[in-house]
Formats: sequence, C-alpha cells, structure tokens
Amino acid sequence: MSESSTKDNNQARIKLLKGWFQSVLAEISPNAQFDDFIVNLIQGDASFRRYFRAHTQNESYILVDAPPDKENSQAFVDIAKAFSKKGVQVPSIYQLDLEQGFLCLSDFGDTLLWSQLKQAQSLGVDASPLYRSAFRELLLIQQVPTEKLPVFSKNLLHQEMELFRHWFCEGILNLTLSDHENTVLNKAFNYLGQSAISQHQICVHRDYHSRNLLCIEDDVTDESLTDSHAGSHIGVIDFQDAVNGPFTYDLVSLLKDCYIAWPVDQVKNWALEYRELALKQKILPVDDENIAQDKFLKSFDLMGAQRHLKAIGIFSRLYLRDKKITYLNDIPRTLSYLYQTAADYSELDELHAWLGANVMPDVEQKILAASTSLSNLNSSNKSVET
Repeated sequence: MSESSTKDNNQARIKLLKGWFQSVLAEISPNAQFDDFIVNLIQGDASFRRYFRAHTQNESYILVDAPPDKENSQAFVDIAKAFSKKGVQVPSIYQLDLEQGFLCLSDFGDTLLWSQLKQAQSLGVDASPLYRSAFRELLLIQQVPTEKLPVFSKNLLHQEMELFRHWFCEGILNLTLSDHENTVLNKAFNYLGQSAISQHQICVHRDYHSRNLLCIEDDVTDESLTDSHAGSHIGVIDFQDAVNGPFTYDLVSLLKDCYIAWPVDQVKNWALEYRELALKQKILPVDDENIAQDKFLKSFDLMGAQRHLKAIGIFSRLYLRDKKITYLNDIPRTLSYLYQTAADYSELDELHAWLGANVMPDVEQKILAASTSLSNLNSSNKSVET
C-alpha cells in the first residue's frame, strides 16, 4: 500500500471511529453531547493500533482503532477481564465493536511510569516507591490463571530471537553472517531458550515496561480504581499478548527496561526485593532450587538477554518496515544490556566475543549510517515515482 493510500485509509477509519463513538455515547454517558467532545490522536505504540482521546471539560475516554485484520481485540477483552478479576488496575471497557475493531476505554491519563522514572533519575531521587507500585500490579498479574493463555513455547522464544539476526544483523548492520557466526548465534539462542522454559511458568504480561504503565493522578476517578489499590497508582495497558511463560520475563522487562537504565547493583537489589515479595505471596515455589538467590539472578539475567535480542530485532523492524525512526535510539541501550549479560556468563562467551568484534564498536555510527542510507533511498524512490 502506498503512503497516500495508507493516509486515506487512516482518515477513513478515523471518520468511522468518530461515528461509532457518537452512536454509543448515550449508553456510556446519557447526558453527554457528542459535539462537546474533542478527539485527538495520542502517540501510538509499536503495533498497528492507534489511540485517541475523546474529551470535554468534564469527561475523557480513550478510543482505540485496532484494525481487525491486523489486531486481535478479542484477546485484549478476554485478558482485561481476567486481569480485572485478580484486581489488576486495567482500563474499563465501556463499549466495543470487534467487527470494526473499535473500543472505548476509561482514560488513565498521560503520565507514563517512564517519565516519572526519568524525572527521579535526573533529580537523583530514589525510584524505589515507583517500582514497588509496579511490583504490586505484577504480583497480581502473576496470580492470574493460565489455563486459557497461549504457552510461551521454546519455538516462540526462538522466533523472537531470530528477529535480531534478520532485522538487526542483516537489516540494520548489513552483515552477511558466515556459517560460524550463525552457529554462535544458534548456540546462544538455544541456551537462552532452554533457560527460559526451565523456569517456573506463570502468567506473563509480555510487555511489562515503563511505557506500558501509567502513573494515575489522584484526582482521576473511575470504577476500575478500587479501594484495594490504596497507595498504588499504576495502571496497566497493552496486555493483549499475555502468555503462560517464564516467571522472570515481566520483571526483567521492567527492571532492565529498553527505555531507561539503572546501575547494575540497583537493578539486582530491586530484583531480589521482588523475589522476596513473590515468595511471601507464594507465587514462586519455595522448594524450587531455581528460586535460590544466585540462580534466580542468573535466570533473570538470561531472560533479559532473550528479551533484549527480541527487542533489538523489533526496534530494527519498526524502522526498516514501518518507518518508525525513534526506536533506533533505543538500540544502543538495549545492546549494552545484552553485551553485559554475555560477559557475565561463560555459556555466552562466544556471543560476547562476536558482539565485541562485530557489533559494539561504533554501534551508534553504524545505526546512523543505516538510517541515513535508507532515508536517501526512500527520497530517491519518491523522486522516481514523481
């Protein structure tokens, strides 16, 4: 689909979404007048979904445009119900139309946990209270029954890591990998995949990081904010890909976040603090030897390596396929997590050596060169089309 066709399609869907909201507004808020609402696009995420805020001076809702041929809104609805039953602070679903891919949700505001963490970091303020609020929601998520959730299989774990090889190594860095280099990557992928499936398996959000968690303002009132959340102001979104998977997956997504980094010792302390909470609430089995501190931290680190391989691949794909350039800025930070973990565990020595020789030197310049090259190519193609 050409750029102009995409824009036309987007505009058509916005018109349909507004019309749908107008048709269901009386059921949501009987006294509200559609003409009083302003509808604004909110910064989208890494998927095909788009979010809009429909608001007046007194009311505010989030409208979701999730094209049904690209997004599974039924999964969002089902998991929202499951999470809500366990007390997880998720948006209320006021109205939905699965056939068109439209939803109207409660509005948690614009304050991402990420922005609060960045502020704490810049001011030198202890971020522990923010993470403890996020721990609270995570502990609730990890108590959600998993019978109806997809299994985070070894095959799926490998598919995620393959994104690194295809979209980053071959796509961004333009590397032609030798048989030996492919063997190095395969050995690392197999080891990380085996580590993941050997962990205790529980409900996994699968994208539990600071840009999918919202710090809810005290004056926001909504039926989804219950007394059980006194002292906790974290709202959880983007949970539709939840699976039955490794117990450290969401924790490492949160603490080794691709969008913000902390000193290694601080991350370790937060991880162990979570471990104690999970043990007290009997989310983790006390008699599992993998829960011992040293093995827990190893599982945590190795899970992080798997996730960071995936994330680097996704960031690369978002740029190369979807023309979303901002995610390129997050690749060096994510690579540094991967490189450090590979240095810490002898089983990943070959991966560490390969990264050190072929990827890490001047990585920012390599990424910039790739982005510049593609931008020039796109400009040239547009000139030819004209």
